[in-house]
Amino acid sequence: ISLLGADALRFGMATMATETQDVRMPVEFQCPTCTARIDQTTQNRTKPKITCPKCNQAFRTQWATDAADLALPRGAAVSERFEAGRNFSNKLWNATRFVLMHLQDSGLSAGPPELDTITEFPLEDRWLLSRLSTVSAAVTSNIEHYHFADAARLLYAFAWDEFCSAYLELCKPRLNNPGQKGQACHMLLLGLDTILRLLHPIMPFVTEEIWQNLAQDHGDRSYPWDTKTIPPSIMVATWPRPPENWQDHATEKQFQTFLEIVGAIREIRSRQNVPPRKSVDVTVCPPTHNQAMLIPMQSAIEAMAVCRVIGLASDAHPAPGSAEISAADCDIFIDLADLIDIDAEIMRLQRELDKLEKVIKAKQGKLNNQNFVSHAPPAIVEKERQQLAEFEETRTKQGVILADLQARKL
Repeated sequence: ISLLGADALRFGMATMATETQDVRMPVEFQCPTCTARIDQTTQNRTKPKITCPKCNQAFRTQWATDAADLALPRGAAVSERFEAGRNFSNKLWNATRFVLMHLQDSGLSAGPPELDTITEFPLEDRWLLSRLSTVSAAVTSNIEHYHFADAARLLYAFAWDEFCSAYLELCKPRLNNPGQKGQACHMLLLGLDTILRLLHPIMPFVTEEIWQNLAQDHGDRSYPWDTKTIPPSIMVATWPRPPENWQDHATEKQFQTFLEIVGAIREIRSRQNVPPRKSVDVTVCPPTHNQAMLIPMQSAIEAMAVCRVIGLASDAHPAPGSAEISAADCDIFIDLADLIDIDAEIMRLQRELDKLEKVIKAKQGKLNNQNFVSHAPPAIVEKERQQLAEFEETRTKQGVILADLQARKL
C-alpha cells in the first residue's frame, strides 16, 4: 500500500486475475498529456516510466523512484471494468439517497404492510415481491454452486434495470400521495435491504457503508427471514430467503414485456436525438393474447418513456411515416414527424431495404435448391422458411413506412 497508494487494490486484483497472461491486462495506463490509453502488459507493468506512442510524451507510473522519473506527470491506472463497478456503486448509492430522502419525511409513520395479503397490493409491489423472491433464489443457487459470475450479472441487472430504473420511477406518483406514501416507502426499504444483503458477498465495503446509514434511523426494521433484531453489521445479517408464494410468474412476464417496450421507445428516442422532455406519440401493436396484459401498463409506459400512447391494440393504426421497432413480440411505432430529418430517414430505410433484398434472395436461393431441401434436417429447412417469412414481412412493413415518408415530401 505504501508503494501503490490508492491503486493498491486495483493493481492487486488485476495481477491476480491475469497472472498467467502475458498479452493484455485489464488495467491500462492513461497518458496525462493526451489521455490516450496504453495497454498494460507483463512487459511494461513494472516500468517506472513510459513514453506515450501517440504524443511521444513520457509519464511516470506508480513504480517510479528516481527523482527524474518522479518529476514527470503521473499516468493514471484506468480500466473499463473499474469504471463499470464505480458507476454501479454510484447508482446504488443514489438509489439509497432517494429512499432515505422519502423515509426521513415521515415515510414510515404508517405501519408496515401485511405481507400475507400481497394479492391486494398494487401491481408494481406484487412485481417487486415476486422478483425479490425469484432473484434471491437464483442468486442463492448460483453462490451455492460456485457460479459467482452468474450471481453478479443477475444482481447487476436486477438492481440497475429493475429496482433503480423501473420500480423507483413507478413509485414516484405514490410517494407524492399522502395516502399511498407509507406502503411505497416500506416497499422501497424492503427492496433496498434485500438487494444489499444479496450484494454483500460481492460488494462488501459499499454495502456495509449503506447498511450503516440505514441503521442510523431504520435499524428496527424486520422481515420474514429475520429471526432476531437487525444486526449493526450487514456481515452477520440473515441471508434473505423470501417465500416462494411471493412469486407470480404472470406478473413478472407482464413487467418484462413492459420494460422491453419502454427500452425500445427509449432506443428510438436516443437514435433520433429526441430531447429528453419532449413527449412523442406512440402506437403499440401487441399480439392479441398480450393485449389485455398491457392495457394496465399504459400509464406506466407513458411515464417512463415520456410519450403518449395513442393506440394499444393488435389492430391499431400508427401515424404515417412513424419509426418502427419490435420488442417483446410487439410492433412499436413512434411518430417523429416533426422531429426527424425525413431525407436522412428515407436514405436509412432504403439502405435497410437493400440489405433485406439481398438476404431474402439468399434465403430463396437456398430453399429453391433441391439438394439442400432434400438432404438438410427438416427442422433446419423449416427454420429457414420461418426466417424467410419474417424477412419478407419486415420488408413489407419497411416499404409502407418508406412510401409514407416519400409521400410526405411531395
